[in-house]
Amino acid sequence: MTTRAQILLMPGSPALVDALAPAHAPSRGVLECLRAAARNALADTEARAVDIVCPLEQRDYTAHTGSFAAWGAQQVQLGAGNYLPELVARYALAPLEVQVREVREHIGSPDPTVLTVVVVDGSAGLTARAPLALVPGAPELHEQLQDFVGGKAELPDALESLGVFEPRLWEELAELETQQCELCCVDDSLGVGRYVGLWEVCS
Repeated sequence: MTTRAQILLMPGSPALVDALAPAHAPSRGVLECLRAAARNALADTEARAVDIVCPLEQRDYTAHTGSFAAWGAQQVQLGAGNYLPELVARYALAPLEVQVREVREHIGSPDPTVLTVVVVDGSAGLTARAPLALVPGAPELHEQLQDFVGGKAELPDALESLGVFEPRLWEELAELETQQCELCCVDDSLGVGRYVGLWEVCS
C-alpha cells in the first residue's frame, strides 16, 4: 500500500515577519494564507510535528539562535534556529504550536506522519524594483511556477538564469510523485515570486 505525505511549500521572505515589514499588507496576506494551509495539512498528519527543508547557507547564518536580531528585530524570539529561511518558517508556524522535529537541506522521502515544510522562492527579478531589477523572462517564469505549484505543468528550465537563487529544492520537488497539488496563494508585490502550495505525495 502506498503511503502519502503532506508537503507545504512556503516562501522564505523575511517580510513575512511582522516586525520586519509591519506595514506591508501583501506579506500579511501571504502569512495568513500560509498558516491556514498549514492548519489544514496538520489535520491530516498523525502528530503536530513538522520537518523544515530549506537552504542552510552560510550567508543566511546567525549566531543569535532563535532570533531575528541580525536583521533588526531582536524582539522576535523563537527559541531555536540559526538560518534565515529556517527562522522564517519557525516564525510562520509558531502560532500553530507545532513541534519542529528536524531541519535539513534535502527533501528526501517525506515522512507521512509529519508535515514537511519546504521553503522555496521564485525569481527575484520580477520588476524594475526587485532585488535583481527586472530579469528578462522572469515574469513568464513566475506564471510557469504558479502552474507547477498547482500541478498543472512541469518545472521550467533555466531557473537560476531567470533569477531563482536556490533552484535545487525546486528540482527536488519536481522529482516527487504527486497525488494532489494546490496553489493556495501567490504574491509578487516585492518583485520576488512567493508561493504557498499544499501537496500530497507518494512516500
